[in-house]
Amino acid sequence: MTVTDIASWGTADHVRAALERHLEGALVEVPGDDDAPRWAFSEALRRSLMLRQTHPFDTVAIGLPDLLRYRELVAGSEVTLRATNIDAYFIRKDGSAELHQPVMAPEA
Repeated sequence: MTVTDIASWGTADHVRAALERHLEGALVEVPGDDDAPRWAFSEALRRSLMLRQTHPFDTVAIGLPDLLRYRELVAGSEVTLRATNIDAYFIRKDGSAELHQPVMAPEA
């Protein structure tokens, strides 16, 4: 089951429950008041790297709230995310998800 499969059939609570069953220990709670986006992002990245280590051929992704600060943090980590084959999704308030599209630098 992929994250896309899970997200297509459920509410946020369903998605969380399914992910907790499939990715034990991989979920990071983002503070509700968004006090610590840098901490939440770094913890999500750390856990996704651990997941990548134990599951080198599986799809690994980070889901973050669709807020400017999280977009900036992901943009600042594009090289690392691409090098480790980890996708980043931005989760909108309506529950829909947008896959982050890395900005490709023009070749010199």
